[in-house]
Amino acid sequence: MKRIILTTVSLMLAALTTFGQTSTQIEKGNDALFNRHSVQVNIAGLAFERYGIAYELRLTPQHALFFQGGGSFPGISEEEEYGFGVHYKYFLPAVSDARFLGLFKSAYRNTFLDFNVRYMNLDGIHEDTTFQFDSFFIGPGIGQTYVWNSGFTISYWLGYGPPIGSSFKWNDAVPTDGDSWAKTYKYASGLDFGLSIGYSF
Repeated sequence: MKRIILTTVSLMLAALTTFGQTSTQIEKGNDALFNRHSVQVNIAGLAFERYGIAYELRLTPQHALFFQGGGSFPGISEEEEYGFGVHYKYFLPAVSDARFLGLFKSAYRNTFLDFNVRYMNLDGIHEDTTFQFDSFFIGPGIGQTYVWNSGFTISYWLGYGPPIGSSFKWNDAVPTDGDSWAKTYKYASGLDFGLSIGYSF
């Protein structure tokens, strides 16, 4: 299982290295709607006492690597969680003067396709019973990024990857719905969604 995950990540990095080697031949003037770096904070998890911090490296106007890590807020959440992921993004042609929510005019908007490898580790609670869960996930996604002239950035995405090499264990007595809930939770955890704000430059 680890070999499959390492092979997938290696192929992603090898492909992007190839793109990066040719990026010096691409003039930014060919695609003015392009920022090479972006730092973002995922605010989608705040309602669940979770945080996420990400860095995106745009190797060419079309290809990027997106690194994200996060977890539960220490001292706030009763659960303990951490996770990280590596995403490859393919950007479709940018749309200039796009309006976010149809109201707020941005410099441009990019729609992107995403393929990612993620990992999560959780010490969770269900019906006053604690459990441990960890898993890798590999899957696709789709999203959009809005960038303003100031560099302010809003990005959102949705994707799914089935659990790979997952492990689920109840620490105490198993709840009445324990087996079915654990199975549902394991596959539901593959859902990948985000709403981030940040700065692109």
